[in-house]
Amino acid sequence: MTRHMGADAWRRLVLELEESGQTHKEFAAAKAVSVSTLQFWLYKLRREARRANAPPVLLPVEIVDSAAPSARRGGALPGGAPGLLEAALPSGVVVRFPEGTDVAYLRAVLAGLG
Repeated sequence: MTRHMGADAWRRLVLELEESGQTHKEFAAAKAVSVSTLQFWLYKLRREARRANAPPVLLPVEIVDSAAPSARRGGALPGGAPGLLEAALPSGVVVRFPEGTDVAYLRAVLAGLG
């Protein structure tokens, strides 16, 4: 194998390692790759997988006055703050978006939050 392998090739190799039952040293020798590079990719891919499966983190947000015309304009929505769209999640969390937020963006955020 070459040290110029792409991420996809390393993904396949790491999967093969995990299914092989061999030690990192044995597997690296058999595939002619460095143990340190193999371990780098193994740990990198595991870290990425953990992050991808981690629940979203919600942080507190402070609303401040805005000079933006849409924020000044307001506009009341039933059950919501002026100029804001609200989405109540099953967990009880309420997410607010400015009026006029792109629908595709809203859909993606809400899908990510569950």
